[in-house]
Amino acid sequence: MLCNFCNSENNSIIFDYTRNEKNNILKCNDCGLVFKENISSRKDIEIFYKNDYRKITELPLQTPIEHYFDKVTQKDAYDGIQFINKNVDLKNKNILEIGSASGRLLQSLHEAGTNVEGIELNDEYRNFSKKLGFNVFNKPIEELNLKNKYDGIVSFHTIEHFVDPSSGFKSIYNALKPNGFFMGEVPNQNDWRIKIFNDNIIKRLHYDPHHYYYYTIQTLNNYLRLSNFTNIKFETVERYNSILQLRNILCEKSTDINKHIFSENIDARIPNETDYIESEFNRIFEKGINSELMGNCIRWIAR
Repeated sequence: MLCNFCNSENNSIIFDYTRNEKNNILKCNDCGLVFKENISSRKDIEIFYKNDYRKITELPLQTPIEHYFDKVTQKDAYDGIQFINKNVDLKNKNILEIGSASGRLLQSLHEAGTNVEGIELNDEYRNFSKKLGFNVFNKPIEELNLKNKYDGIVSFHTIEHFVDPSSGFKSIYNALKPNGFFMGEVPNQNDWRIKIFNDNIIKRLHYDPHHYYYYTIQTLNNYLRLSNFTNIKFETVERYNSILQLRNILCEKSTDINKHIFSENIDARIPNETDYIESEFNRIFEKGINSELMGNCIRWIAR
């Protein structure tokens, strides 16, 4: 399989599962890009996201309104808007969100004073956010032929789903006005769970069958620069409850990969703010991990 970034055939298998599915994960020996070996056609994947993605067993089964008011969705939207506001002035900006889901971040961006639009392939979720008053496209950005339209484009946990990142990043660049910005968040291939623990359960948790590419800061920077972005800044953040994840890693060798993320009683994506010791540990741990750029997720801003 050719590397999407450098077209090299020189790759190695670094793991052989994605969650509960047998599938090879490859690493390009020339540029370092990590990617899933068996990727369906662009058309098949587009149909899957339109109709079936929100029904898969790896995710909590939620209606759009349940997703909109879900604690994780609200936390992600709050964290996302804080990150955006920290880096750019949003007032009166034209913003596009790629992967807008039920529209929770669209609403936060609207409340921050932007003129905002979204891209969401899932019909049910897109229709829900349209009823909130937002214009939401139902095609990948590569198919929209957008030119110099937006002051900024944001994407949180979506570019790992791109079938063709080279084309996707270039389409994002072309859709921006001069001096426009592109920012967001993506899972980190150099996550501390992978870097520190050489463990099959952790790797199966990390490699998601619906994530086609796994970025490090280096490989994400490669794509951004190839697409002519400059003035690029990176940081990492912990999206998960660190102490709960450590407990799972050290004590619970379960083959039910999904319960390492969420269950009926506890969700690893939400920090426990009621336990002082746990919240203090998370704060100290996250500070150390993120200072080494080994947080669970990479955040970037590129202009």
